[in-house]
Amino acid sequence: MNILYRIIYLIFTFTTTVIVYKFSGKEGTYIWIAVSVILSNIQSVKMVDIFGYTTVLGNIAYSNVFLATDILNEFDGKKSADKSVLYGFLSMAIFTLLMSFSLLFIPNSFDTSQESLTNIFTVVPRICIASLIAFLCSQFFDVFIYQKLKQRYNKLWLSNNGSTILSQLIDTIIFIVIGYLGTMPLSELAIMALTMYVLKVIIALCDTVFIYIVKKIKKREGNNGHNL
Repeated sequence: MNILYRIIYLIFTFTTTVIVYKFSGKEGTYIWIAVSVILSNIQSVKMVDIFGYTTVLGNIAYSNVFLATDILNEFDGKKSADKSVLYGFLSMAIFTLLMSFSLLFIPNSFDTSQESLTNIFTVVPRICIASLIAFLCSQFFDVFIYQKLKQRYNKLWLSNNGSTILSQLIDTIIFIVIGYLGTMPLSELAIMALTMYVLKVIIALCDTVFIYIVKKIKKREGNNGHNL
């Protein structure tokens, strides 16, 4: 059932990105990116099995950020995409900081949420730093490579897939090295990284359909953007 749920979640999340951009433009997409970053942080606490391999639940919400920045990069320019990366980074950092700070409050004797909140939002500094650095580096790299591929080849599918697949590799390497190197055997670390990356690539290939939907919408509105 996890695979079915994952497909439904992916379709819903990517469709929401298209709808938000269609009706709210880049401003609404900035907000949706912030929401996606926060969702991915919370969901990454939960581990699930996909095709017999263990992964975190937040992969789709996190990958959705790459789709959203690619849409902004394509139709609103690199400056808007870069701005969205900063908004996403600040959302992640501020949310993590404030939720960690909220755990310091002494709960009321009738409170039943402290233990659950502690389990979800207790920050492991090394993982937190790894996540923030990986996000910032991979997202800026995604925006940069997208523009380079667009200028050189002017093919939407290539810019979208090429930039996301390469940037997700950067994201995975940085996160694994900073967050986990030295905590487990290298062989297990390699398997963990490979599993994460393969799932990210599969999701990245799926988002191509959705950026083409935006392409069609923009074409009807008179903004042709990229060649097919």
